[in-house]
Amino acid sequence: MKNQKKITYIIVSIVLLQLLFTFSTPMVKAETNIPDDFNQNLDLDQVYIYNVTLFNTTKRLEWWGLDWTLKGCANTTPGGQIKVNFTGFYDKHPNDYNLFESPMGYVDVEFIENRFGNLVTNTTFYNVSNGEADSNLALGYNQFKSGFLIPINNISGLKEQAKTQNKSGFWEADVNVEETDARITFNFQQKSGFQKTISTYDKISGLLIYTNTSAGNYILEMTLINAPSFPSEVESIPSFQIYIICGIIASISIIYVIKLKRKK
Repeated sequence: MKNQKKITYIIVSIVLLQLLFTFSTPMVKAETNIPDDFNQNLDLDQVYIYNVTLFNTTKRLEWWGLDWTLKGCANTTPGGQIKVNFTGFYDKHPNDYNLFESPMGYVDVEFIENRFGNLVTNTTFYNVSNGEADSNLALGYNQFKSGFLIPINNISGLKEQAKTQNKSGFWEADVNVEETDARITFNFQQKSGFQKTISTYDKISGLLIYTNTSAGNYILEMTLINAPSFPSEVESIPSFQIYIICGIIASISIIYVIKLKRKK
């Protein structure tokens, strides 16, 4: 009788363990409107936070729409932040003359000042295209308006596109692209000295993770502090293996109980 209770206890424990693994296994993410060129696991509900270490203009930053209308002025401070969240992927504006084609990411961009240790929102520009954000913040160069998000399906193509931005005349520049397994950095140094931009992107998510850029009296340096980490296929295998092992153990236990009953 004691042996039967013990065996029953073991079986119940194994079944509960199986249920635990079943419910702890991540659900398959629902389909989104993220184009194939971009990371399909990009969280459109996530607010990406950039800590600002440098920001200096002789006046507040003017934010111009791509139809050449002034949308407002913005300000942040060293110790402040810029917050970005994606509103979706849509066609680019007809006046958005950059190398990145539709559909492209659209974002809300929130400027936050550090006022005596308190983070206070200055202003927010809603649902602006990645190209428009780049045009105002100088995150890319010339027609290479990389903005807050780059496509990740053709990194070699991006490198070539960046290098073609060394145009004659006003846009003549030294262009350097550095790449590691995880990151790619675009370095544009305009020969006239007007714009100097270094922007680094995560090659998995496509997100901007660092920039140090200047154009005239405008300077911005900021770093992404909550970069996402996406699970790889290799990382998902162990949990699947454990689930199978639990099923095998449960099956063996049941067979063992049946054999014991037959012996009696």
